[in-house]
Amino acid sequence: MKKVIVDLHGKNSAEKIHEQLAKCLDFPPHYGKNLDALYDCLTEISRDTCIGLFYDPNAKNAEYIEKILCVCYDAEEENEHIAIISSQLSRSEERFSRNA
Repeated sequence: MKKVIVDLHGKNSAEKIHEQLAKCLDFPPHYGKNLDALYDCLTEISRDTCIGLFYDPNAKNAEYIEKILCVCYDAEEENEHIAIISSQLSRSEERFSRNA
């Protein structure tokens, strides 16, 4: 099983979030960087893949990240080859990850 970690901490715009997702998940160059394109790419994954999404619930773009998570969980229901795990970073975890 392929394991992918997607750290969305510090990604302050929808464009930056989609760039990070595309990079970590090896999406094709034609990836549209929107919620529909994300769903399409996730449902096309054919290798068993566990995707861990880590984010700051207090970020300015937390509402958009929630939309990303909804799309990921919807895709997980559609595609038996992916498993989505998400976790919120606490303030202490953010400091630790920056100092590591």
